[in-house]
Amino acid sequence: MRKQFSYRRLLSLSVALCLMAFLFMAELQGWMAHRIAAPWDKLVHASVYGLLSGLLGWGMVTYHRFWRLLVLMSILGMAHEWFQSYLPGRTSSVWDWSADVGGSLMVLFLLALSKRKEESTQGQLYQSP
Repeated sequence: MRKQFSYRRLLSLSVALCLMAFLFMAELQGWMAHRIAAPWDKLVHASVYGLLSGLLGWGMVTYHRFWRLLVLMSILGMAHEWFQSYLPGRTSSVWDWSADVGGSLMVLFLLALSKRKEESTQGQLYQSP
């Protein structure tokens, strides 16, 4: 079965790609260097990667593929931390990466529950008596 073109999917993917590009460009420009104190930076990591996962997950049609998106987000978080290790004045941390994955996991779990409920509700609406 072929999926239909959707502007919602295109918009969510476009905004997510722009956010990813902004994250890496902000690192290159030094905008992110030591702006947020130590315990709060993990919340920022979780929030940004949660937002990014939410944008990508919102454009997905079914909840069955959210685990693939979680793997993609963990690889992206690893790449971001690896990228930071080469920048002057920046360090990479496994705790930052785990905050990235945790934020993604929370948002994708909620989206999966929402999509699953939506699909089960639609199935009940179209059943013949």
